[in-house]
Amino acid sequence: MDLVGNRNAAGGQSLLRQGWPTFFGAPACSDMSKLKADIAFLGVPLDSTTNDRPGSRFGPLGIRDVSMRYQRHEWDGWFDQESGGNILRGVTMADCGDVDIRVVDLAVNFDKITRATEMVLDRRAFPALVGGDHAITFPSVRAHGRPVHIVYFDAHVDFTDEWQGVKFSHDNPLRRVSELPFVTGITLVGIRGVLSRANPYWEAREKGATMISSQELRERGVSATLSRLPSLGDTYVSVDIDVLDPAVAPGTGYPEPGGLTYYELKQALLEVAQRGRVVGFDLVEVAPWFDPTQRTTRTAARLILDFMGAVFAARSSRAGGGEEAKAISTKGGMQ
Repeated sequence: MDLVGNRNAAGGQSLLRQGWPTFFGAPACSDMSKLKADIAFLGVPLDSTTNDRPGSRFGPLGIRDVSMRYQRHEWDGWFDQESGGNILRGVTMADCGDVDIRVVDLAVNFDKITRATEMVLDRRAFPALVGGDHAITFPSVRAHGRPVHIVYFDAHVDFTDEWQGVKFSHDNPLRRVSELPFVTGITLVGIRGVLSRANPYWEAREKGATMISSQELRERGVSATLSRLPSLGDTYVSVDIDVLDPAVAPGTGYPEPGGLTYYELKQALLEVAQRGRVVGFDLVEVAPWFDPTQRTTRTAARLILDFMGAVFAARSSRAGGGEEAKAISTKGGMQ
């Protein structure tokens, strides 16, 4: 009788599982030089730039844990009972562990995040980062080094230039990203709430950011609202879990009333995957300790699965569905 974490010769489920939680049960990769996967997950347990409720450093661990509920046992991917088809059929994944975050040295931590993302891109894998607070988006985008449009799902504009001498925090990653010379444009989706300072909002507009509020998306519908998106080309997508309504995702550092539902965010992500060639992704600001029910981590895990499925379906469609659809350029651009 087979007692290890594989199916036995007769095709039955084994009695014991070996190892530890990984994203969706993907094989662990401890040596990046040997990475061979279509999708490479990186945990980024950094929340030292949070100015309200810390705890998102535990996001990667929490999402890993619940994502084991979705692990697959065959390479047929996952069967989606709503679409009636399989997602991520034949797409390989690897969990590359967590970036080695040091407690207080933000510059060193940012350099490590950038280098880890570069290593994934160098191996021609798709980088999927799980935070951590939203500050991780800047060093992750920085790694791409080629023209890219940013689609940023968030309740907040995150466009503060400087506050009390601080230029790097979860309050200004989009401002820092906008200063990268290769960023071709920015689209903000899901913004809402009130501000004590209006400057970040107006400065984002002056920089040419397309801004779509949660209320507009709700009233006009997802498809009609996203028709405002410019031509995207290569696209980096960042999802702050607080874009969802706190009733859906209470486990976050800065919840705002009036957010999106799971289906609204899922549909928006799927449409972005069709409109642009997605070359990088992060999901941030999940703070599991604020949600003992695990509905935030479970929703986050499911959204990652939904979005990865849409990204690779779109890539396969553009490539005609052949094996060449798996080709990703050294810097993440889909060929």
